[in-house]
Parts: sequence; structure tokens; C-alpha cells
Amino acid sequence: MGRCWPGALTTTYTASQGLLLMIPNMYKIAGELLPGVFHVSARTLASHTLCIFGDHQDVMATRQTGFAMLAEGSVQEVMDLAGVAHLSAIKAHVPFVNFFDGFRTSHEIQKVEAMDQEDLRPLIDMEELAKFRRNAMNPDKPVTRGTAENPDVFFQHRESCNDYYTAVPAIVEDYMNKISEITGRKYGLFDYYGAKDADRVIIAMGSVTEAIRETID
Repeated sequence: MGRCWPGALTTTYTASQGLLLMIPNMYKIAGELLPGVFHVSARTLASHTLCIFGDHQDVMATRQTGFAMLAEGSVQEVMDLAGVAHLSAIKAHVPFVNFFDGFRTSHEIQKVEAMDQEDLRPLIDMEELAKFRRNAMNPDKPVTRGTAENPDVFFQHRESCNDYYTAVPAIVEDYMNKISEITGRKYGLFDYYGAKDADRVIIAMGSVTEAIRETID
């Protein structure tokens, strides 16, 4: 299920129509600053006919929900950066859609260098994790949630989460650097590959970046 209850770290694995069915809950998860992670093999959405092959239609339909988004371009990147999504979600209090190309990256048979769970454990921000768990529903510590608000108060509260989102890029980049120290593979929010004196660039994400890299070479 695509629900992240306070106190329990939650993830789900989905794609295409399944992801769209989760959109109403995604607004609530993001609005309550719950650090869930959705791992999505990005695929086409059925329109005039059924087609679930490689496309980014499903993840692009969730951009407005408040989830942060992290994309990978190869099977190795999925191995390395899935941890970045989880670590960043805990520290930032912002849920993540971590996605890669369906039927391209998701079905590729490839050798990867796996990271040991013990390498990731020291990177978890235990203070933020404890803060999240203290937010769990507890009958001994009742709180009011899920109220109805008038527009003036609603928008004040809605804007109050902006600081969390402003902090996300720096948090993600920091964890990418820490993962790079473990793996030896360099990751950044934006990675440039090609000639230093190039007068034209291609901006892309997903497995097409691997094909572009080969073409450049």
C-alpha cells in the first residue's frame, strides 16, 4: 500500500496505473512530511489502449503531489542511489519517488556491485529517525490531526513546509557524496559528461543517458 503511517518507515514498489491510484494518498503523505519512498519503474499509462512499456508518463503525473523525485539511468545507479532516497527522506522529512526506466532498466540483466547494508547504517540520521518515530500515533500522547481549516490558516500552514523542500537538494547531494565515498562512483544533482568546450548540450535523465554517453565516446 502507498500509505506511510507516522512511526513506521514505509516503502512501496509500483508503476504506471498502480502509481496513479496512489496520488490522493501521496498528497497526504507529503503534506504530513512522512518520509516514505516509492520505487517506481517508470512506464506508459493506458490511454486509447493498454501499454505499459518504457515512458515517464506515470512519474510525471505525480510531480504536483509534493514528493521529491530522484532518477537513475542504469542498474548500478539504482543500486547506489536507492539508498540516497531513503536516507534523504529521513533527514529531510520529505517523501521520495525514486524512479528508473521500466522495461529498460527494470528488466535489464546486469552485474552490479552491491553495497553492504552495514555501510549504509552509519549514514542514517538517528536523531531525525527518532524524531519521526516520536510522531507516531500513540494513545498515551493524543494529538489533533486531520482537521478542517479556513483558507487563511490553511495557506499559512501550507507555506510553513517550504523550508523542508528548500533543504532537500543539499541533503540529497550530501548523501550522494557519502555514497560515492563508499562506492568510488561519483554522483551529483547534475552530472556533465563530454567536451569542456561544447557549444551544445543534451539535458536528459533515465537510461537514455547511457546511450548518449556511448554516442559521445
